[in-house]
Amino acid sequence: MKDILKYSALLFFGFLWFLGCSKTTTKYLYEKGILKDDYRYGDLYRLSNLEQFKESSAKCESLKIANHTDATLYLAGDSFTEEGRIGAEDFLAKNYQRFEVAKPNEPLKLTNGRKILVIETVERHLRERFTTVWSNLDTTALQKELREEKSFTDKMIDLKVPYSEELHQAALFGFDFIMKIKEWKAALNHKVFGRVDEKVKLSSDEKQILYYLDNDPGVSSNFDEVSDKEIENMVKNINATYEKYLKLGFDEVYLSIIPNKTTRYGKDLGHYNQLIARIEHNPDLKMPVISVLKEFESGDYYLKGDSHWNCAGQQLWLNKVNQAISKTE
Repeated sequence: MKDILKYSALLFFGFLWFLGCSKTTTKYLYEKGILKDDYRYGDLYRLSNLEQFKESSAKCESLKIANHTDATLYLAGDSFTEEGRIGAEDFLAKNYQRFEVAKPNEPLKLTNGRKILVIETVERHLRERFTTVWSNLDTTALQKELREEKSFTDKMIDLKVPYSEELHQAALFGFDFIMKIKEWKAALNHKVFGRVDEKVKLSSDEKQILYYLDNDPGVSSNFDEVSDKEIENMVKNINATYEKYLKLGFDEVYLSIIPNKTTRYGKDLGHYNQLIARIEHNPDLKMPVISVLKEFESGDYYLKGDSHWNCAGQQLWLNKVNQAISKTE
């Protein structure tokens, strides 16, 4: 009996360790409803567990565009435009390819016809993106076959070592009853001790929850001083990026900067460096911009418990991208 219990416990905890290493397995269990997605109420709620910011993040309706323009959209984006939020059916372009803006050596295979590249980045990562020329699309893929798709079995055993504590916690602690316990603890810390999780920041009136990177000292902060010389260097690198991809065969190349949530709701927390406006309105900038800054600074385009846009914000951005796609020379 002891051996049965011992080996059962070994198998159980071994499986728990496996969940902390295999993203594919946990994703599969989420899709089957066995595990609960702990991001379903927002990434900032997930970090803070403050109940007042708990709100289900409804999936936005797809635009389901039927009449397409004969063009290919290449979107290099971050989490705002990740798969599951936005897809080919949202764009006017007939063909669509997406890349991770932060991932180097993404294999690029150009199609025939009109080719449009949109480089989308959230404000907090803008400075690091353009300290040099952005060159993350791998043009050597023009001479190579794209990587073969792995089978489901291969993906299941494609372990990521070392073990990921965040992945493990996501799998184990996404259930509502566990979240409720964490909410009680978070409420006690906030109301009695005036503390919240170190990865979030509350607005001055405590009606908005913000991401810590946008507020803490550092290159990602809204309040970190940015010199005119750095702006000049960034514009030079953006222009060089623009020219690079035009020479590679793109017909149009656009930059799109998504404002931080702090840009809308946390300006009174410090002296805002006006990073986006100083880039977008720079007289030397050559790359065309798909801008949402004006609308996002005054409208309600962010999720309650999340650092990302809501459906209205997403729709606004998609409309602007589709306007660019609809233009003809």
